[in-house]
Amino acid sequence: MAAPSPGQLWTTVRNARLIQVLVVYLGASFVVLEAIDVLTEQLGLPDWVFPGAIILLLIGLPIITATALVQGIQATAPESSSGGAPSAEAAAGDGAPPTVTASEVAAVAKHWLTWKKVILGGVLAFALLGVAVTAYTAMRVLGIGPVGSLVAAGALERGERIILADFENLTGDSLLADVVTESFRIDISQSPVITIAEPAFVTRVLGRKDKEPGTALDETVAREVAVRAGLKAVIAGEVASLGARYVVSARLISAESGEELASFQETADGVEELIEAIERLSRKMRERIGESLKTIRANRPLEEVTTSSLEALRKYSQALRAVQAHEIIRTIELLQEAVTLDTAFAMAWRKLGVMAFMSPALQREALTKAYEHRDRLTDRERYMTLGTYHELVTGEHQKAIAAYETLLQSYPNEPWAIGNLALIYAGQREYARAEELYTRILETDSTFDAFYWTNPIVMQVAQGKAEQAEASFAAVRERFPNEPMVRLRWVTYLAGTRGDHEGAEAELRSVRQMQLPPFPRMLAEFYLGTVNLVRGRLAEAERVFRGGSSMAERFGQALEAFYFAFGSATIDVAFRADTTAGALEFERALERFPLEATPPPDRPYAEIASWYAGLGQVERAQSMLAEYEALVPADQRTRAREFEWRMALGDIALAERRYDDAIAEYRRADEANAYCPVCGLPYLARAFDQAERPDSAIAVYERYITTPWFGMDKMFSDVDLPRIYERLGELYEQRGSAERAIYYYGRFVELWETADPELEPRVAAARRAIEALSPDR
Repeated sequence: MAAPSPGQLWTTVRNARLIQVLVVYLGASFVVLEAIDVLTEQLGLPDWVFPGAIILLLIGLPIITATALVQGIQATAPESSSGGAPSAEAAAGDGAPPTVTASEVAAVAKHWLTWKKVILGGVLAFALLGVAVTAYTAMRVLGIGPVGSLVAAGALERGERIILADFENLTGDSLLADVVTESFRIDISQSPVITIAEPAFVTRVLGRKDKEPGTALDETVAREVAVRAGLKAVIAGEVASLGARYVVSARLISAESGEELASFQETADGVEELIEAIERLSRKMRERIGESLKTIRANRPLEEVTTSSLEALRKYSQALRAVQAHEIIRTIELLQEAVTLDTAFAMAWRKLGVMAFMSPALQREALTKAYEHRDRLTDRERYMTLGTYHELVTGEHQKAIAAYETLLQSYPNEPWAIGNLALIYAGQREYARAEELYTRILETDSTFDAFYWTNPIVMQVAQGKAEQAEASFAAVRERFPNEPMVRLRWVTYLAGTRGDHEGAEAELRSVRQMQLPPFPRMLAEFYLGTVNLVRGRLAEAERVFRGGSSMAERFGQALEAFYFAFGSATIDVAFRADTTAGALEFERALERFPLEATPPPDRPYAEIASWYAGLGQVERAQSMLAEYEALVPADQRTRAREFEWRMALGDIALAERRYDDAIAEYRRADEANAYCPVCGLPYLARAFDQAERPDSAIAVYERYITTPWFGMDKMFSDVDLPRIYERLGELYEQRGSAERAIYYYGRFVELWETADPELEPRVAAARRAIEALSPDR
């Protein structure tokens, strides 16, 4: 039989309408693949469903083509005649072996390659694919077999906290394992199914005696931490180099038994592909643990939410090590180097904004940069950035609250979001809500250090729950018997609030004997100097403030050193009425710690303006405010500075005897100071007093005394407490209220019972007033 000519083939193809059939098939295939792609994204189908569908469609292509040709030939074939070629049987009868004729092949093809059977076969093939997907999904949901979810199988619980060990380094690059560890942490921390414990959690569980801050966390130590904390699992991994290639692997291990629950491995063809390999590794681990493929795919690529610069990522990883070692200055330096290498490295900007709490200008710049590049953050980091930006930069607290609450919908136990929310509510004077949130942090993680355990007590004090606060403090002190921050906070929150200055001084002297980091040490010195001032021990206060200034200078904290020197100058003016000596001391401090050494937004222009106004140097006070306005744009002035600004305007108005203006500014200052609602009251009362409105002065002075509050600002404003007691005694005496006058004169005498001899004339005058007003005189 001769082969068909090209013309005959084309006629067959045309008669079979093969072109039309293929166009329809390819169009239908496109629709099917698009539908599967959408379903894969929407329903979280396995990754192999889409390539599986492609394979089925490719298998179907030749079948569809053959069917079209067979059906086309059948439709145009001529009727067969009896005079044709001999049959197979006849040929066989001649002794030749039986053969399959073309007509018989055509008959078989005609039987099987019908449109009905081909379409039915295609439907069955995709039905089998659906059955495979259903079986796979069922096994995941039920925790069956190698694809079963560990959460579904009961090996882990939803929300489980897991310890991530440092990846073992099997390369020649000493820092590469840190980069891999941190990159893996960032990606896997996006999972809402598990919680990766922060390095600080590990340090808290082990304690400082068991593990030096910043040291490596290998698999053995990670398991020890997990067992101590009652956690079920740890993730350990390693990174190795094979020539130019890298192999990264990760294992999920039972903390108690060491049994391997899951393990995965990925390779990278060079260091530039390492981030992608880490991302694939993390996502396989997340899938095995039990996270839906839909949420995993919703995350943006790891490189887009971190940095494409491996060197910047190295600096960032080193900075996190420095944080654990409490090397704050080193941490800031490394983060600044990271954002120099990649100016859009939003995660490093955000961390810099958090760490630069001692420099408001740097903090503001860093948080603003993080906000501008927030599209390069994970969901968790992005909402934290939105919250801190609106909280600390714009002062739009409702936006900050919305960001934190959105974050907590996906990550309900995120402690920093809860803590920041509590701080905002405290600033809005919603103390019960703040107490509830602070308590919630400790309920989700009891390993937090003493500082966090005292936060709910702060809110109890603010609500006037003195007895409950005292009991809570006793419990915390028993839990942390040698923790200096607990003792410092007791001084600030309870001793200061209830007027136990003698107890506060004794506690502070005890704390000074402890080994303290720079910030708590400076805080203790500042408190001690202030308490001595309140008790009238001027010489001791001067000695403490001067020593504190030298200490702050040694620690590289020029602004804090200036504030200590400022305190020394205040003693001459406020207690000795020696404005000449005070002014001289203050000018020396400015020469020693010039403002130019501090970024303009951080310079204490308003406080200096208040100082000059108090000396009657109004023009110099106004020039300070003018310089501030000239150097610091309005959008860089933090809400925290508004209190000092309003106070300065009030002090200038008071110096000029514009009493109504002064009262108005002090009231605005009171509204602006969200975190100390009593600190401006002594100045407001003084304005009423000088305006000869004694009833208002008495009311505001007593409001200051009776409102429960705490904190460093309140401690410093308590420097006015002796004068307030003394003045209230005088005002009540002028009104003829002997009993109240005696009460306040008595409080004044008690407060200055051990005051320096130079203050004795004022104490003696108060005693004489008490004697003159006593009914049994």
